[in-house]
Amino acid sequence: MNDSGHSRSEGGFRSDIEGVRGLAVLIVVLFHAGLAGLIGGFVGVDIFFVISGFLITGLLLREHERTGRIGLLQFYARRARRLLPAAIVVLVVTLVVALNVVAPLDRPTVGLDGAAAAVSIGNIRFALAAGDYFASVTAPSPFLHFWSLGVEEQFYLIWPVLILLVARGAHARRRVLIALIAIVVASLAANLIVTDAAANWAFYSLPTRAWQLGLGGLLAVGSLALARIPGPIVGVAGWLGLGAIALAAFTFDSSIAYPGTAALLPSLGTVALLAGGSRRLGPGRLLSIGPLRFLGRISYSLYLVHWPVLVLAPLALGSELDGIARVGLVGLSLVAAVATWALVETPFRKGLPHLALRPGRTVSIGLAAVVAVVLLATGPIFGVPPAETVAAAGTSELDAADAADDVWADETPTSTSSPTPTAASAASTAPSPIPNPTSNPTTMPVPDIANTGALPAGVKPTLAKARSDEERLRADGCLAFEAMTKPPRCAYGNKDAAFVVALVGDSHAAQWFPALDRVARHEGWRVVTFVKVSCPFIDTPVRNLALKREYRECAAFNEATIAALAALRPDLTLVSMSRLATRPLDQADDTVAAKGSAVGRMLARIPGRTALIVDTPYAKRNVPSCLSSHRDDIDACAIPRQTALTDRLGAVEAAAAGASGAGLIDLTSRICVADPCPVVVNRLIVYRDESHLTATFSRSLAPALKAAIAAVLAPP
Repeated sequence: MNDSGHSRSEGGFRSDIEGVRGLAVLIVVLFHAGLAGLIGGFVGVDIFFVISGFLITGLLLREHERTGRIGLLQFYARRARRLLPAAIVVLVVTLVVALNVVAPLDRPTVGLDGAAAAVSIGNIRFALAAGDYFASVTAPSPFLHFWSLGVEEQFYLIWPVLILLVARGAHARRRVLIALIAIVVASLAANLIVTDAAANWAFYSLPTRAWQLGLGGLLAVGSLALARIPGPIVGVAGWLGLGAIALAAFTFDSSIAYPGTAALLPSLGTVALLAGGSRRLGPGRLLSIGPLRFLGRISYSLYLVHWPVLVLAPLALGSELDGIARVGLVGLSLVAAVATWALVETPFRKGLPHLALRPGRTVSIGLAAVVAVVLLATGPIFGVPPAETVAAAGTSELDAADAADDVWADETPTSTSSPTPTAASAASTAPSPIPNPTSNPTTMPVPDIANTGALPAGVKPTLAKARSDEERLRADGCLAFEAMTKPPRCAYGNKDAAFVVALVGDSHAAQWFPALDRVARHEGWRVVTFVKVSCPFIDTPVRNLALKREYRECAAFNEATIAALAALRPDLTLVSMSRLATRPLDQADDTVAAKGSAVGRMLARIPGRTALIVDTPYAKRNVPSCLSSHRDDIDACAIPRQTALTDRLGAVEAAAAGASGAGLIDLTSRICVADPCPVVVNRLIVYRDESHLTATFSRSLAPALKAAIAAVLAPP
């Protein structure tokens, strides 16, 4: 990780700090490798933040007190010599390897990740992507670990200027102390607020992490006063700090809202450890043992290389790795780190004196190297393959689906679809309140053809468009996000229709909109949507995996939905939700019976007919990425039925329907049409990610959905 590289404090070189750096990188690597039970090993990054704040603040203060100034150009040149050579080498090697092992569809994303890492904004890129650092994803970025380097490098850009501004005049340390206290308080407050509202931004951004760097800075500023405290007292505090770090590393996990208040434990623990590490009765002797100091010396290189090794090796081998293999990868990372440290990092840091004497040239060379990496990462070899670009041209949700599965080609829709207030005028023909699935042969479902072998020609959506082939609700602003507590007013179809259908639930309800919209346009209905991401329609408190807390906004949204439905009184309300995202706060409520009863209570509060749509089978792999890697053998991407239908598919819906008298719509057999479940059916790509249907495939299910709705509405 980024720190001064010298482990120097007021009293000169401290071997215990080198040991702390070794401890920090060790728990990070073991956490990423899933070894030694270090489920909270991510706190190693917090340790590095505090160390960096301590060392850099001390270095800048000593320079200012010694010379009365801070040489900004010299500082940035030292940072460039210390950090850029190893980072550039790792970036280039990772890009080259990724180009050969990452799925073709993922290469543009990986290239942009690499470019962002090169210009020290990887943290901002991952925060903008709304990515959860702890989320279990099928293809994590090999540059994800550069987020923390981005935070520190942004800190290095701002910190010297700040010190220079506040340290002017007499009592420089006092002025810096006041500034640091203000920064720590403001940043800590921002951390607590943002963690509750947008945990990914709190995790990745400098403003919400600056308090940790500031804590280290406070320790550096107060080091002279700290020296007057009896050594044994501070030494014992060092042991307590080491215990706090161990407690966090072994007990924290991905369910914690982080950083939040939880980050105080390892951060304050590191402050205590740095304060007492070299004092009498402190843990300095333990921290100065050879292995820890060795890891401390190579910590920056080890941090750089270990994550790409752990991420890219399974892709290269084509399978997940067991514990023994992961131990081997850690060993490989150590070897690569030693080589990087000895051949790249150390020569540039200690050698090349002519660069040290020319800081302007050092900075210029560093910037040129960064630009070269950006050009490599965003060049043609990381772009979308030309064939895909051509094939993708001119397609849309409506056009692609109608061309692929135009089973109602001989019938004229009675209305068009657009959100209120621009909904289409009433159709000249009266809307049919109940569809008749046998009224016309063209309304019968087309045969389910499971495509195997090579990716079929003319597949819809095109592979390049598959990931973005989602229902229009998001683009229309009709899919509510986490912070929203009131449903947006969104209606589609015939605004004067006599028959109104409401669609309620989370994103797994929203994925049915293309099919429902197609039925509604054909029948002359009005469709009103009440959908919110990760928000199951259930009468029990649930946990949001991204916010890492009770999803209070979901409960409020559901209550607002109930009120809106009571006023609207739709003829039919369709409800659907992800079974994996329905996570009750109380473990006792996490059973089929309890969840079924809780959903049933919500359904009972809805006026008119209701029906539950059984959740879709789960692919549990990024289907477009897999297809891009197996264009000649798409069978490799098929999902075993046992995997796709896990977590008791349909059980909660059946229990809820039984408790409330709601209808039940189960189109599982139209999605998983064989065993294993094919991911291309009737030349349509089924999934746009690990669990959501493509809008094109959803629209193709309109005839089957129409028949199912007719069965629900039919008189007993």
